[in-house]
Amino acid sequence: MATLQNQGTLRFTPEGGMQSTAVSNITSTVFDVSYGLRVTHGVSPSLFGNGETLRYVVVMENTGSGMLSAPEIRVDLAGGVLSFVPDSAEAFLYTGADLVALPFAVSEDGSGLVFTFAQEIPAGGSILLVYDAIVSALATGDNIASTAIGTANEGDTTAAISDSDIATATRRPLSIVKSAPATAVVGESIQYTFTITNSLSTPIFLDDLSDQLPDGFRFTGISLSIAGTEVPLVATDYTLTPEGLLTLNPAATVILPAGEQAIVTVTGVVSA
Repeated sequence: MATLQNQGTLRFTPEGGMQSTAVSNITSTVFDVSYGLRVTHGVSPSLFGNGETLRYVVVMENTGSGMLSAPEIRVDLAGGVLSFVPDSAEAFLYTGADLVALPFAVSEDGSGLVFTFAQEIPAGGSILLVYDAIVSALATGDNIASTAIGTANEGDTTAAISDSDIATATRRPLSIVKSAPATAVVGESIQYTFTITNSLSTPIFLDDLSDQLPDGFRFTGISLSIAGTEVPLVATDYTLTPEGLLTLNPAATVILPAGEQAIVTVTGVVSA
């Protein structure tokens, strides 16, 4: 609850007299001030692999009718799974019409970070915080959960309110990387190599692999290995169309265990 008080002052001059002053009574209007904030925490991309960089976005919104002071945002780094990229952070203040750059200070706090702001958040306004973090090369588990906690004072008091939200990234099921020699001469045999990595903690089934072979490449063979062990292939395990579309589709079920790699090697000769 708050009170608006108001009083008016009148200056007047009687005919033939001196200027005087008259003061009105004081009026009081009691009104309600509400305080509230909402925090949302997101991550992009939502799929990750070890060593990749993720971009996090925190929005801290003033949902009340009163001003919020001394805003602060704390984020954890998922128990050390994430490493903050120091020069990546940016902050902005949105007041309903404009988005302006917002100065801030950042410090480490245990396994997380603290972003502090001197700017107050007006009613209906928001702070937008963006920062990057790198996934540890040794990260385990299929999910990374990072919590953002926003805190601010109600008006010019020390009464604090807060809210939090969790951003979750999910491990990419698998990655596939194709490699080829940088140079070759006509008549030389070369190889295209596909490295398929199962990043999950559970096995996956490899259904088929398609590769549109380029003009100037004459197909001569294909091989497959799982976790370092060669998988025998027969002619019916793959097809090659006249247009050069190669499809590997083994009749037997191919299982790629958790954390293992499959290697598909396509061999051919460079033609004129």
